Amino acid sequence: MNNSNEIIVIGNTLRLSESELLYSFDTFDPADWTIVKHAPKWTVARDWISGGGPDEPTHGQIFFKTPVKGDVVLEFDARILPPSYHDIVWFWNTRFGTEPWSAGYLGCLGGWYADMAGIEKLPDYVPSAIAPSFPTEPGRTYHIVSGSLGHEHFIAVDGKLVTYFSDRAVPDPNEPGYFGFGIFESHAEYSHLKVYRPHAVPRPLVYAPGTSRK
Repeated sequence: MNNSNEIIVIGNTLRLSESELLYSFDTFDPADWTIVKHAPKWTVARDWISGGGPDEPTHGQIFFKTPVKGDVVLEFDARILPPSYHDIVWFWNTRFGTEPWSAGYLGCLGGWYADMAGIEKLPDYVPSAIAPSFPTEPGRTYHIVSGSLGHEHFIAVDGKLVTYFSDRAVPDPNEPGYFGFGIFESHAEYSHLKVYRPHAVPRPLVYAPGTSRK
């Protein structure tokens, strides 16, 4: 696994090595996870969680049963299993009201974003940020770090910031939220999950006219 210990997220530098590790899933226990809403086939094995498949033309989500309060950052590996060619989906700070996904954030590589990455703020179900990334390749393992730092919500892939947006409406830090994974008409596998209470150092944004970067 490619550990990305420091990631610059616009106004902050996230330092995973100094962040509080809330969960480290060296192995997965099916009793700890629950399927929410539409339910294709999910397999919770010792080393990975797999959702969907060629015979599962629908979408679904699987969440860790214990919620977490405040900002969280997820670090995990994910890949699309051939012959599927899209997509990889994950959730954080998710809350469930009368309908699932009543609040929180959804990150995605591929899917209806094609060769892009996106973040959706829930419950609007529309992209809050979308940016070019690279073609999502079946069988390729992506190392993803994604989550929230106060107003900032981001996706980093293989150590590089891919997309980001700033949301002034910060969720209540005392309100518990859930994290988990999803698929949409796809077959994807998730492994090596770590969940952090992030430690970030403010990064001053300086604009100096007349200077250039080399």
